[in-house]
Amino acid sequence: MGSRKPISSDRSISSHKAENKEYLVTVKHHPMLYLMVRPNGTKSWIYRYRSPTLSKNKRISLGTYPSVSFARACEIWREYEELLSRNVDPKDHREEEKKTLLSNTKNSFNHFAWEHFNSLDQSQKTNTLIRKKTRLELLCSYIGQEPINEISSPRMLEVLLDIQANSLNSAGKPTDKAERCAGIASDVFIYASARGFCSSNPAALIKSQLAKSHYGHRPAITKPKALAKLLRDIETLEGDLNTINSLRLLSLLFVRNGDLRRMRWSDLDLDAGRWQLKPLKGQGKENMVKEMVVPLPHQAVDILRAQQKLNGHTEFVFFSPTAKKHQIISDATANKRLKDLGYKDVHCVHGFRATAKTILQEQLKYPLGLVEMALGHTTKDPNGTAYGRFEYIDDRADMMQKWADYLDALRDGQDTDKFKANAEKAPDPTTQLQALIAQLGEDKVLEMLKGQP
Repeated sequence: MGSRKPISSDRSISSHKAENKEYLVTVKHHPMLYLMVRPNGTKSWIYRYRSPTLSKNKRISLGTYPSVSFARACEIWREYEELLSRNVDPKDHREEEKKTLLSNTKNSFNHFAWEHFNSLDQSQKTNTLIRKKTRLELLCSYIGQEPINEISSPRMLEVLLDIQANSLNSAGKPTDKAERCAGIASDVFIYASARGFCSSNPAALIKSQLAKSHYGHRPAITKPKALAKLLRDIETLEGDLNTINSLRLLSLLFVRNGDLRRMRWSDLDLDAGRWQLKPLKGQGKENMVKEMVVPLPHQAVDILRAQQKLNGHTEFVFFSPTAKKHQIISDATANKRLKDLGYKDVHCVHGFRATAKTILQEQLKYPLGLVEMALGHTTKDPNGTAYGRFEYIDDRADMMQKWADYLDALRDGQDTDKFKANAEKAPDPTTQLQALIAQLGEDKVLEMLKGQP
């Protein structure tokens, strides 16, 4: 080693060529730092030192040249010399750093975010999964590398406020993007907490600290007179019977458009007047039923028998030969026909649910619990037991038939007073409320009275 010229720069390295045996070259002004040159031409940096803990000679590789430059090798040498001055073994120190890095990676928000995502029910609607994935990607761009047990509520607030500031609508008002991100972040923390990797949920209280989003409610008609005109307008539509009949059924059954469009003949019993389904929104949602039965009034059965003549040979009631992906009518088709009728920002297909909920309660005086069941929302008894899909089926069938008859009378300009839940026999409001509390429990009734959409 002594006969070879010490290395003093990157240029001086090139003068050291491969030989039959590997050899070491010293580095000027950097004791115990060497360049090892191997017979295959590979050059790597070696640091030799005496371990302060074991009192024996050790060596550690600093990487290969030119990946690790001359300047970088000297910088690492200084770091290791400083460690030795504090009686810290450089090799032990490096191993500890590796362990910490690995531990932080396994305990990072990023790690649990994608573990949680992969645990989700993959039968959820594709668009729903894509939206959740997009929100997780956004959150991970902020806190992905941070250990999940070290993320605080102030840190989450900082992140979500920044997301909110960067997701304003065209009017400069906040959308619900930050709220949605707060929701899925909370799910990730709960997932990690259940597995013992964090003890708190720093996203839990953040939603209340965000500015109220300004999407607004989806437009819906909730007054009988306006509903009567809408029903008459629908009957003036011409063209695709698929879409027209879907609008007729939405008004009668007030299910979600996505569930109606995916209606299968195999799920229908037209003779019994029943439709069994697994609502899309019910998969993974605690406040939505996973399975339900929709009693079909005779008006709905008549419409479905007409659909049989169109699509009875296919799997789907609303089969569309032009649809490329799902072979059913588009989710935008019915809304487009409503816009054609002049109902833009006045009423949409989802609005039929708000229409039915409002009028069934305010005009026809049906109990809120029964209406919630018809909407596919979970309802429980005082002991917390959720009602099954066939619970109160006779009462719900009667309500659905009365609702269909009410719509017919409303559309045709007939007297609708007879449908107001037998007004002369209607119980005292206090008595009715007490009965509802006995049926569902006080907490559930108070929650419903808050008017969840």
